[in-house]
Amino acid sequence: MWVDKMRHNQVGGPLAIIGGFILHLTLGTLYCFGNMNTYMTSYLRTHVEGQEHKLYSDAIWIPTLATLGQGLFMTLSGHLEERIGVRMTILLGCAFMTSGVFLTYFTIQYSMALTTLTYGFMFGFGTALAYAPPMAVAMKWYPRKKGLVNGIIVGGFGMGAFIFNTVQTTYLNPLNHSPDADGYFSHGQNDILERVPSVFLLLGSIYGFMQLVAIMLISAPSEDDVASNIPLVTHSAVDDHDEDVLYQNEDLHDTADPSPISTASIQPDPDTLSVSPRQIVKTREFWILWFTFVLNTQSVGYINSMYKAFGQTFIKDDHFLAVVGAFAAVFNSGGRVFWGHMCDVFGYKMCMLLVTTLISILYSTLYFTEFGQRATYAIWIWAIFFSFCGNFVLLPTATALCFGTKNSSKNYGLVMTGSAAAAPIIAILTQVLSPIVGFLGMFIIISFFSAAAAILTLFFPVCPSPKNILERLSRSPTSL
Repeated sequence: MWVDKMRHNQVGGPLAIIGGFILHLTLGTLYCFGNMNTYMTSYLRTHVEGQEHKLYSDAIWIPTLATLGQGLFMTLSGHLEERIGVRMTILLGCAFMTSGVFLTYFTIQYSMALTTLTYGFMFGFGTALAYAPPMAVAMKWYPRKKGLVNGIIVGGFGMGAFIFNTVQTTYLNPLNHSPDADGYFSHGQNDILERVPSVFLLLGSIYGFMQLVAIMLISAPSEDDVASNIPLVTHSAVDDHDEDVLYQNEDLHDTADPSPISTASIQPDPDTLSVSPRQIVKTREFWILWFTFVLNTQSVGYINSMYKAFGQTFIKDDHFLAVVGAFAAVFNSGGRVFWGHMCDVFGYKMCMLLVTTLISILYSTLYFTEFGQRATYAIWIWAIFFSFCGNFVLLPTATALCFGTKNSSKNYGLVMTGSAAAAPIIAILTQVLSPIVGFLGMFIIISFFSAAAAILTLFFPVCPSPKNILERLSRSPTSL
């Protein structure tokens, strides 16, 4: 294939990033659920027998199962990548994800439970397999810019809703009808609701085409390409925590003069030094990252599912709310590139402290946007999306910095299980507590989760590296 010929030249890296971005555009339509929830739940209430009393809060189990599937099976992606290769792993994941979308055409006509299985679990399982391999490939092409390339690729994940919120709303509600006073579409808007099943056929077709293009563009670098980009880490004799990164270049090989740096202090990092999945669970860095994922996933899951339902309590304009969701995706996408670059410059710890602090402040004040203008609501929603998206570039980058890139898909898969553990928590809180405490109570609860994540991040090392972790494990292999 012609794309394979690009592996050994300068085009392979950019193509891999473009392919990863396109792929994540489709995977990121998970963030469209907040927009789709109003149509899907209204359809079930009006067109499916036995579903008449379903609420928006009941539907939160759909993205919860998606997150659960993604978190539980992402480690499987790393094992498959070793056995069948990057492209086949991505293809398998895309097949599951897109099949789930197509099957929702049928399941939504029967029950919310079946819809949760296809549009929730199958979507999440497919995403789990296809999510990490493009980032692992890009970090091999650009080992010096892990945060930036991760940010660009997962920026596609954030941007997906910008494109597909518009596609969904234009197809389902072209005349901008608003729900009834109870917040749901009724039989009076049957022209909207009758389109709901077929929208999944449209979306599945678009996703499948985009994913095939992306798979053709993604290719791993050759061993020569990897070797030419491996960074060398010098370990300071004065301070074990300060590291200066030097990069191999032609001059290093051509010069006859010895390097001023003692060869005894040079260790390959992070492509030849790597901490295995079995080892990382013995480190405090892993558990800090894992619990950070658990705590911050609460803010992600809730706003993704309920931002539109909250807006409908005081804004009677469906198209405006769809536009807010679409531009939230722009901030979600651009924020990932921003936080990736910031991580390369200032490090994980400072960036995660900023992310968690912003989320906590924004959530604790979100309810009061009801007393402002539409613009106030929009700005707060956009700011939350811009803030929480940092998790999805900072955490995989921190995983690679701590444990190396050799097992990055497996290691990040283990960290990602934190989101799987968190998903049922936010679903239960939403379904049980939301009717009691309302939106204000839920916002305050979630702000405390993010504040706890900020406190936890204070214990993360400033300059993590696989070298330091392996040395610590060798001294005390059974302790954190």
